[in-house]
Amino acid sequence: MSVPPPAVPPPGLRITLGARAYRRPLGLLLAALAVGAAALPAARSGLGSWEPESARGALLLCGGGCLLASLAAVLWAVRLHLTRLVVTIDAEGVVLRRSGPEARVPAGAVDAVGIRWPVSDPVWTLWLDPERAPGVEAVAPVDGKAVALLRDRTLPSGWLQAVRTATAETLGAAWRVVDDEGEEVPPPAAGALARAPQIAVDGRGRYRDRDGGAVLAVACRRRGRRTVVLRDPHAAALLVVRGPSRLPGRDRVRVLDPAGRTLGFLRGPREPSFHTAGGMLLGSTRETGGGLVVTGIDGRRSAALGTGGEGDRDEVRLERSPSAPDPLRTLALALPVAFRPGRR
Repeated sequence: MSVPPPAVPPPGLRITLGARAYRRPLGLLLAALAVGAAALPAARSGLGSWEPESARGALLLCGGGCLLASLAAVLWAVRLHLTRLVVTIDAEGVVLRRSGPEARVPAGAVDAVGIRWPVSDPVWTLWLDPERAPGVEAVAPVDGKAVALLRDRTLPSGWLQAVRTATAETLGAAWRVVDDEGEEVPPPAAGALARAPQIAVDGRGRYRDRDGGAVLAVACRRRGRRTVVLRDPHAAALLVVRGPSRLPGRDRVRVLDPAGRTLGFLRGPREPSFHTAGGMLLGSTRETGGGLVVTGIDGRRSAALGTGGEGDRDEVRLERSPSAPDPLRTLALALPVAFRPGRR
């Protein structure tokens, strides 16, 4: 009788800082090199009338400053690399390691794995039983039973789905999402944002279903860019709204799906028209008493954007007709972030 081979645990998932975590040191290094490359030749040509000692001192000061800035950038990146948190998930539990210290969290001590808001930069979080996982506070910040691991901006691309898969299939733990008030956020219904006929958008960019009050999406503005990403409460991208260019004549607001494919665009600074990705007209807009009304090419009212109620002065309300074409209903979701009434 043959003996069955021992069960082999599934391979673990190992995640640490992504390339984006080094963008600031790299930016400092490139800036120092650019300043040095531009300043030294200019200083050398402009100091011809100076005394030799003064010219030499100015060149040394300029070059030395750029060199120190470059060295500081390199040391910054090295420090990030040496002190980065390494998280490994396997069937036996979670291992946290930072430089020298290491903490092991058994699978039985893990209550849940998930994220905490803000949705624009969610914190990968581990909820555990502290008594069964000693030494974790020496590796990562601990707040009660919650251990903050890594933020979205420091994680490799595609981390969210990989972590969720490892949590369920490898670790066998629950996935949890907590908002900025400490309340657990239930999984969003599939297609809820696309189906909702009446939506309220508050000053924080949260799209809520006016019927049930549930959060359907959160508008997350990227820093330094005229781009807004609509994410569901669990941080998955739903829609990308890319604002118009600052160049004259470039007044298009493009709407893209999460994969970067253009779904259509809005054209016009005050009363935008709606077009497919190929340029076909879907509808037009007219301004009426502090709001916008969208009319399809069939002449029927397809959507409307107006100011909100008395409770929130920054709130706007978006209404979409169920009979409106799906492309036009999707493009209308860009109105609250691109054309807020009274702020255009």
